[in-house]
Amino acid sequence: MDGESLAELKAAFEKWRSSKRHVREAVPGELLQRARAAAGRHGWTAVARATKVDRSRLETDKGRGGKRRAAGTGVPKYSRLELAAPAATARPFAEVEMPTGLRVRLFTETREALALLSSLLGAGGPR
Repeated sequence: MDGESLAELKAAFEKWRSSKRHVREAVPGELLQRARAAAGRHGWTAVARATKVDRSRLETDKGRGGKRRAAGTGVPKYSRLELAAPAATARPFAEVEMPTGLRVRLFTETREALALLSSLLGAGGPR
């Protein structure tokens, strides 16, 4: 059998735990790599049970089948875009506020503006 057995991996984790200097010491990278390799043969659940390591700590980008976002990237919690209204109109002809707090004001009555208004109101869009 190529690779490491669950019993060997369990023993390695127990040895590391017995020799830790402090309670919250991080799992050595070499042990995590061995556990990840064993998960490919034995499955995530079996390895997590044997090593007593949370499955989420064992799984990698490849293990989850997708890419993770880098820390700090993603959808901003708040954004605001303000465009100046045309000088000829003082008031918008339509204003819509979504349940999420998004507020859309339309100042010029064009086909595109009406299509946007229609889709925002859930009327099915332009026809």
